[in-house]
Amino acid sequence: MKQATFSQSSLEKTANLGNSKAKITLISVFNVLLCVLFFALPISEAVKQISLYALIVLGFYIIWRQKLPFKLDMVGIFLIAYAGFFALSALINAQMKYMLDPIRSVALFLVIYGLGAKNIRLNFVLYCLFGGYLIAFIMASYKVFFAGAQLFELKSIGYVNTSAIYSLFILSIFLCAFWWRLVSRWLCIAAILLSFSGVVLSASRTCIYLLPLLFLLFGFFALNSSKNESKFSWEHLFIMLGVIIALALVAFLLTLLPHERIAYKISLGSGFLSTRLYIFGSAFYTWLEHPFFGIGGAEFLNVDNSIWYPNSPEPHVPHAHNTILHLLSTTGIFTALCYIIFCLFALVKFFKARKSAIGLCALLILVLGNITGLVELQFHSENLLLTMFIFALACSYFKGQKA
Repeated sequence: MKQATFSQSSLEKTANLGNSKAKITLISVFNVLLCVLFFALPISEAVKQISLYALIVLGFYIIWRQKLPFKLDMVGIFLIAYAGFFALSALINAQMKYMLDPIRSVALFLVIYGLGAKNIRLNFVLYCLFGGYLIAFIMASYKVFFAGAQLFELKSIGYVNTSAIYSLFILSIFLCAFWWRLVSRWLCIAAILLSFSGVVLSASRTCIYLLPLLFLLFGFFALNSSKNESKFSWEHLFIMLGVIIALALVAFLLTLLPHERIAYKISLGSGFLSTRLYIFGSAFYTWLEHPFFGIGGAEFLNVDNSIWYPNSPEPHVPHAHNTILHLLSTTGIFTALCYIIFCLFALVKFFKARKSAIGLCALLILVLGNITGLVELQFHSENLLLTMFIFALACSYFKGQKA
């Protein structure tokens, strides 16, 4: 009887060990796909798409197989509602391809949130994120300075202002990674200098104007964070001051480059609202004509601003240059409301988690993203993937998990 009991116990331990190994293997594959995704994000559309869909399928399978607890809060609920109304609008307006961007981004959020930060090898992800950005930065710089391109655009991110916002987010991430020592501080310094240069080279005035705000917010919250969380040291602080001085020097040198777009944007100063106001008004009037489900994302380019504003210098533009107005005019009131409520709940949640690296990073991205969203389209598909990843990790903070 004792022998039978012993044998049964041994079999159970063997089975548990096998399940543990299977779990480790699946999690390892998931982390590899995650690294591939963020390495390819700014440089390869095909690799990005393949790794993303494989990542989502594998992530949901792991959650189901391991029966991981999955309880959504208001942030997750309104994020799902946002994706649902977005997809419904695309369906009603017969623009099926526009359904995928928000759905896949929200699916990534749910997978990362379900697995939890403890299963994510964040240090490897950050190395790959830096590697991908470095390659994209070199390619974009080569086109600007040696191939005659006038726009600094990261290959797979595309549109110049979207590339600037992506660079701003990379800067935010590696500032937090430096302060909390998530990876090598010298790699973080290289990433900070590189992404800062990317923002300036893009000549996106909105993102350039936000650089001082980014450093002020980061400095205030980082210096007031718990010493146990941030591993504060005076050496750390002096290195950061040196980095800030280096950034000021880099900004000065970049403005001296013989680049027409930079010179042109500097000459314009803060007068960018002169043309934006016409676009804002046209988007608002378009929403009044289609209040519930909008006109669909593909149709905004066909909106004629000159109908309402005959003196508009740009009768046709690809988007509303304002996140809320663009959502209203293209997807309707329900999607826009879900987005606003999601941002409000996320703001409260991330503010509570501001003393952690991921919490502060999510707070910075949320604040800066919505400020840029006043004059640009912030919830862009490529930037949304990176945003949802950081937001999901920050939400895991409240489940008592640390990356």
